[in-house]
Amino acid sequence: MQLNNDKYLDLVAETMPREQIERLQESRILQLVPYAYKRSKLIREVWDRAGVKPEDIKSMADFKEKVPFIDKDDIRRFRDEYNDPFGGLLCSGAPHLRGVGFTSGTTGDPTPVPRGERHQTITSLQRELWHIGMRPGDYLTYALFTFREGHHEDRWSDSGFRIMPFQHHPNEWMRMIEASKRFSPKVFYLLSTPLILSLEAMEKKGLVNPREAFASYEGAVFGGEPLAPRLRAVVESWGLEIFEHSSLGDITTATECRAHDGMHTWEDMVLVEHLDPLGNAEAGDGERGELVVTSLMDDISPLIRYRTDDLIEFTRKPCSCGRTHGRMKPKGRKGDEMVIDGKSVLPMDILPIIQDQPETGAGLFQLIRKSREADTLSVRVGHDPEQLESSAEELRKRLVDLIHGQLQVPVDIELCDNEELLRLGPPHKIPRVTKQ
Repeated sequence: MQLNNDKYLDLVAETMPREQIERLQESRILQLVPYAYKRSKLIREVWDRAGVKPEDIKSMADFKEKVPFIDKDDIRRFRDEYNDPFGGLLCSGAPHLRGVGFTSGTTGDPTPVPRGERHQTITSLQRELWHIGMRPGDYLTYALFTFREGHHEDRWSDSGFRIMPFQHHPNEWMRMIEASKRFSPKVFYLLSTPLILSLEAMEKKGLVNPREAFASYEGAVFGGEPLAPRLRAVVESWGLEIFEHSSLGDITTATECRAHDGMHTWEDMVLVEHLDPLGNAEAGDGERGELVVTSLMDDISPLIRYRTDDLIEFTRKPCSCGRTHGRMKPKGRKGDEMVIDGKSVLPMDILPIIQDQPETGAGLFQLIRKSREADTLSVRVGHDPEQLESSAEELRKRLVDLIHGQLQVPVDIELCDNEELLRLGPPHKIPRVTKQ
């Protein structure tokens, strides 16, 4: 690793020329293919069914032409059929297997993510946090959704970052603010819609001064769902630069840089394919396509040509920050897409509109999808009755007008209290699409 005290944690890796990235990817693919086929029961089963052997893969072109895809349904089917908790993906056990994390379970039951001594998530996060302003000896405010073995403090020891872990809950704000004043951390990881809304409410009541609390911070990382423009403006009013962040196909992370023009995909660790959601052809640069990933540095349970169901816009054009890796902008999940009056609609198309209204600022809603195609977009929207400026009917009509004006499709709105939707789970886990 080559350190650079300006923008890059690893100057060589983060700025290598595109030709060098592609040579490195091919080299790692050719090492991965025989290893995974021999050790991963799922990979061997899927490849044998497709009539593909490791000796058939002699180049990246061979890999993309011949190797079959896998998805979450394949992993869950293997898990249930063979009573294998790792879904046939595990390639290495003790002592290299050091723990197990889990996917979010947003679109199904969580699937296990085995962890080795050093998972690539830590490498990607270190690069991203360094760019925001972290340096050895600095404190990182770390608000955890859940405890993850791969994120534990000792995994960060080689970075020199000092981790201050907190539970990811609005009740923790006063403790986090007190710690911020005392230890002057540089970055906050991970902000979410509920945390921003709760701190905004505390600010309005005069309980806290966020600008003072965040005085030492170089930035904050936001994740869990798309960031609404209104909430970005709220955070920026606190003097805090915010960086959107997502998972890169359950392999590692992807985060915005200071250019705020997409999340960097670390292509020395992950082969990114950007494909037609309804087929196998490469989607155009900057167009909407499905994210397909292959892990290049995971010898514990590598995913190979894993169709994520995530729709992204993707480009490999160099970024103004100087990095040469691709950038993605998440757009939603393929399984959530609806076609209304001939037009594609995703939850992300609606979220900013709903979050921008004071009565529905929590962004709680569901698309009611009885079939993929429909004449009218039906949306159930949660609201806070205490925030109503006039009547619920006026709010309903306003939302209909706003969504119709933005998307140019017929719209029907069903209002309910926020609490009704929150019975389905925490805000970031409420299914955005339902059949009822």
